[in-house]
Amino acid sequence: MHQRLFAKWRCVLLLAFCPLLAFGDLTQEPTLTNLAPLENMTKSPYIYEPTSRLGYLALGSSLVLGGTLVGAGVLYLMPESVTNWNKEEIVNLDSQWRAKTARGPVVDGDDWFLNWITHPYWGAVYYMQPRIAGYSWSESVLYSIFASALFWEYGVEAFAEVPSWQDLVITPAIGSIFGELFYQATLHINANHNTLLGSRFLGKTALLLMDPVGFILQDFGLAKSVGITNKNQMQSLILPTSSQNGAGVRLMLSYRF
Repeated sequence: MHQRLFAKWRCVLLLAFCPLLAFGDLTQEPTLTNLAPLENMTKSPYIYEPTSRLGYLALGSSLVLGGTLVGAGVLYLMPESVTNWNKEEIVNLDSQWRAKTARGPVVDGDDWFLNWITHPYWGAVYYMQPRIAGYSWSESVLYSIFASALFWEYGVEAFAEVPSWQDLVITPAIGSIFGELFYQATLHINANHNTLLGSRFLGKTALLLMDPVGFILQDFGLAKSVGITNKNQMQSLILPTSSQNGAGVRLMLSYRF
């Protein structure tokens, strides 16, 4: 029987433990009630749950900050008519930051694409970091508000522009709505073995667009390189069993390579 199981499932090991009659009556077959405490042990290995929530969030926040700096560099290269940045004023950064933050927040005149597309998108990316790490939606909203203000509005952008009400409100508010949609879509794609419409390419592309930071952490192995792994990659399940020879338990392990 063991040979047939190994041939069929390959990565599934079925180990029989010695009878444990001394621990009580284990003759009943497993039921949904019996298995309820093991719910978290049977999730799809494609659904990412980091072994360290705080470690994953800290690493993701570092990448977000790095992406913010890169984004600021890209905006600096764009025409002033688009960004409303006066490049001649981006000198004496310390005094400029203090002067501009003291004047804000104000209603800015940024291009609609920046206010209604790029800012909400990055708000969604901010939201995804704690959400994927395992935090609740409300905690993720708070993180998005904090990241939007600290990393960008009162961070990098404040060296070139007075903080604006639109960015402080639109980025986390609309961004969190899209972020939760991204999160639910990510779970759906993960549950379908990282495929979308039957295509692994479309699935991976969607995951990259919805959470580029998470893609770097998970698929490029950055999180794993610092010791943060997916708790669902290795699963174990203990089931009570019985036979004519007595009662015992079965331990089933599966690992996705």
